[in-house]
Amino acid sequence: MFHIDHTALSVSDMETSVAFYEKLGFILDKKWVAEDGSLSIVMLLKEGTWLELFCYQDKEELPQSAKEIATDLKVMGTKHFALHVNDLEEAIAYLLQNELISDRPEIKTGRLGRDYFFISDPDGILVEIISEK
Repeated sequence: MFHIDHTALSVSDMETSVAFYEKLGFILDKKWVAEDGSLSIVMLLKEGTWLELFCYQDKEELPQSAKEIATDLKVMGTKHFALHVNDLEEAIAYLLQNELISDRPEIKTGRLGRDYFFISDPDGILVEIISEK
């Protein structure tokens, strides 16, 4: 009956964020801009999953606690979203080659048994890259 429709993020620079997520395989599908330029919204699509980006002209910075998993998980609310891959090493090579990260992340094994690592988008929003199984 219920299916996940989309994840929404607020970003500081729409062009920069769209370029980042396009390198992760998302495709720009829809865009809306307020007449006064105060807000723009885009919908990016990847394999049936929507990512909705909001960019307000009058914005507030991401709280410092939300930039680190160790400090963010204790705070109530949405934490991050995850993209799964077949091969974490291949994903790291791609991210480095495409300058989406500058340093090699540490691959960890989660408490539920899947290997993962985190990257940050241009605004410091956490994106988990996790093994498929």
